[in-house]
Amino acid sequence: MFFALEQNIWQLFWSPSQRYTVIMKTTLWIVCLAIVAVHGRPESKERRYDGHQVLKVFPNLLENFKNIEALGDKYNLDFWNHPKHQNGTYDIHVTPEEVTDVMAELKQLGANANVWINDIQSLIEESRPSDRQKRATSTMSMNHYHSYAEINAFLNSIVASNNNTHLYKLGSSGQGRSINLIRFSTGTTSSGAHKKSIFMDGGIHAREWIAPAVVLYMIDQLANNPNSDPDIANLMDKFDWYLVPLVNPDGYEYTRSSDRMWRKNMASSYGTHHSSFRGCGSDEMGVDLNRNFAYHWNPANGGSYDQCEETYAGPHALSEPETQAMAHALDSVSNHTLVYLNIHSYGQYWIYPWGYTSHLPADASDLDHLGRVAASAIYHTHRHRYTVGEDTVVLYSAAGGADDYAKGHSGIKYAYTVELGDTGHYGFILPERYIQPSGQEIWAGVKAMAHELIREYSL
Repeated sequence: MFFALEQNIWQLFWSPSQRYTVIMKTTLWIVCLAIVAVHGRPESKERRYDGHQVLKVFPNLLENFKNIEALGDKYNLDFWNHPKHQNGTYDIHVTPEEVTDVMAELKQLGANANVWINDIQSLIEESRPSDRQKRATSTMSMNHYHSYAEINAFLNSIVASNNNTHLYKLGSSGQGRSINLIRFSTGTTSSGAHKKSIFMDGGIHAREWIAPAVVLYMIDQLANNPNSDPDIANLMDKFDWYLVPLVNPDGYEYTRSSDRMWRKNMASSYGTHHSSFRGCGSDEMGVDLNRNFAYHWNPANGGSYDQCEETYAGPHALSEPETQAMAHALDSVSNHTLVYLNIHSYGQYWIYPWGYTSHLPADASDLDHLGRVAASAIYHTHRHRYTVGEDTVVLYSAAGGADDYAKGHSGIKYAYTVELGDTGHYGFILPERYIQPSGQEIWAGVKAMAHELIREYSL
């Protein structure tokens, strides 16, 4: 009836030639909307990294640790990696315009610097699926990196077909995207109490694509058990599982459309002091969400007061809607959550608090033991070694991190930052062929950890 009424209205008010003009204009508008929806804003142009290099720098002298950090401030360098020990290295991203001067100053300091990645753009191209691969994939694949929309569609499909799941909106990002958590639960214990739970999240840093991909891999294991693993039912019976695949959806989508190496969220300017850091011409300069949590928040400790820098900690603790959502979620489930895993890349580390101080938590031996259980299982999967230790010993001092908040504020005993692979060739730009092996080994580590907790707590 509606279609017939619509036809009569058209015949009443427009001639055939006018109807044709309206139809053509409407069709053109719909096509334009579709193009914008697929490709983003027409004026958006993706940042390229042709000729950008990553240097692997050996400080050699103890005083050079401070000297190299000062050099980073001078040139606003992007430190991909900091030394984990006195014989460790910096991985430093330099532009083609900077590389000669930076290399000269490093030589003057007596530091050894070698080109590790010769061209970042070539790795970016390698990490993307080909058009043929995209066409061949009609369903959600654990072999590809996926968009925010595809991730949410996957979560909704799981909840629609699995009675043991529930999807929660923890909050919205700065640009209005949902931050979603999926819970797997078969109910309470026989006594009616909450089961112990394991909480995992990924994608807090936008450019670390492998992190949400690995969280999605674990969601797929719990939901679909594609390998017919008999252990899945037991783990579902013993624990509730909380997984957030994408903490920073705005930044993640920005890396897909505009700047593959973007790290932060997309917060607009807070009116802070600005350096001449790359990318500081826009209103969307962002906050490092893993420096913004409200446990010993301190931009001077591994962060920055300068919004143009990669580690800008925000104007105050929990200033960002993404960290507010995650903090509330952690606090809400803390009384029955045993484990929190904050998944990142790269370097292959399984590290525990504290990040804000070199002092160890009172139960550091427990944290170390469970971390080594996971690392051992990871090694026996694909022979990849994960280093286990405390944040400031294994990585570097950094206040305002999610793992410190989970343990120090929420009271979750086993809180870890997990830095995925690799250790030497790709850094943050891991090709898609590494998604499956990364997911397999981390899932093996998580399962081993869960079984150790079943034994320890007599679950």
